[in-house]
Amino acid sequence: MALFVEGKNEKQIQAELKSRNIAISTRQVGYLAKKFIVYLALAHKQSRSKIKDLLCLRGGYILHLDGTCEGDSPLLFTGLDGLAEIVLDNIKLPSEKAELLIPFFRQIREQYGDPIALVHDMGKGI
Repeated sequence: MALFVEGKNEKQIQAELKSRNIAISTRQVGYLAKKFIVYLALAHKQSRSKIKDLLCLRGGYILHLDGTCEGDSPLLFTGLDGLAEIVLDNIKLPSEKAELLIPFFRQIREQYGDPIALVHDMGKGI
């Protein structure tokens, strides 16, 4: 929570835990954060059929697409259902070029079916 929700860095988390008599290195904090992301991704992957069932019960989904990046770093491109506010999938990409986005779009379509609407910026790749 401290890292991903509160935006604290590993050093700040280490200091906070130290004040609670929990000894941990900043390296271990980083390792545990990466481990959490892997577990979260696996849990999400295992839940795809339940998510699809939920979307069908709600009458479909509105696919919101957007990518975030800073400077020359890779971007995180995300597709989420705007009605249920559930992240459907995301991918790390070097850019929003169409040839990189098409496999991502196909994967969402295969997993959840066709969206009833699409919301996105006016990027050329999309």
